Amino acid sequence: MLFPFICISLILFLPESPRWLVKVGRTGEAAEVFALLEDKPVESDQVQGEISLIQQSLFEDPAAIKASPFSRTKNKHLRRSLMAIGLNIGAQMTGINIVTFYSTSIFEQQLGYSSVEARIFSGSIQIWQAMCAFAAIFLIDIFGRRYAMIHAAAIMAVCQFILGGLASDLENPATAKAMVAFYFVAMYAFPVGLLLVVFMYAAEIAPLESRAQITAISTACNWLFNFLVAEASPTAFNNIGYKYYFVYGSAAFVLLACLILFFPETRDRSLEEIDDIFIQSQTLFDTVQIAKTMPVQGDADYDPERKLSLETKDVVEYVE
Repeated sequence: MLFPFICISLILFLPESPRWLVKVGRTGEAAEVFALLEDKPVESDQVQGEISLIQQSLFEDPAAIKASPFSRTKNKHLRRSLMAIGLNIGAQMTGINIVTFYSTSIFEQQLGYSSVEARIFSGSIQIWQAMCAFAAIFLIDIFGRRYAMIHAAAIMAVCQFILGGLASDLENPATAKAMVAFYFVAMYAFPVGLLLVVFMYAAEIAPLESRAQITAISTACNWLFNFLVAEASPTAFNNIGYKYYFVYGSAAFVLLACLILFFPETRDRSLEEIDDIFIQSQTLFDTVQIAKTMPVQGDADYDPERKLSLETKDVVEYVE
């Protein structure tokens, strides 16, 4: 019970989201939050510029504010909702929870280790996962969200197929050692690119108007498929054995292809810039390219008029 109390105590010191404050008309408070985040005076051009961009982004399309997360709007609510949900489902369908939940049983019952050895290996894997998850906090801002997820999905796909191949020949004494090694590799890949990142990425690509709903739905899907893997694994191992790994290896390859084709990089982007990437996108296949070519706010070649792409006289006047 200690950790929930720590969280509750820290939450009391968190400010409200400045975007939510703008949305409900508390613009002055939103400017104060931005001033704290940017370490600038409330009256500074940077703080006031952020407030103006948020106001324009929120009220550019009044219909979108009340739109369902699954509405077909010019802000791509439906596409972005499905991307957030699909990413969270795909992360669980890489099959990491085979290792997380059943490693002790697998080491002892399938690989022939003693109960003590099996628990030592399982404990070590969980500690290794925690270390890699902590490293992910820094790596996602160094390498970017897209690269981290692609890298993790690729490794998970390869690991699952290798584990399936090794598990098909358990009479070989070297197989058990090799499988333990690849369990550690999988426990590196998943927390670095598919554990923390997918929750954050879902919130980043969600439209501002329905960010809370999309984040909640995608998180619920993540845990529902976590539960699915946990419930299905014992029965699946009893019925199809080593081929069960191939199911998740295939799912990981599908996730990898989707990440490469459809999921743009969001590192260093404001939420308004991410909105603009999707507004400019005409098809599923051009979003990644638009994100690559659109200058990041603050770059030397950054063009605020192009970034906004809002097509209203007021915004053009603001940019000028």
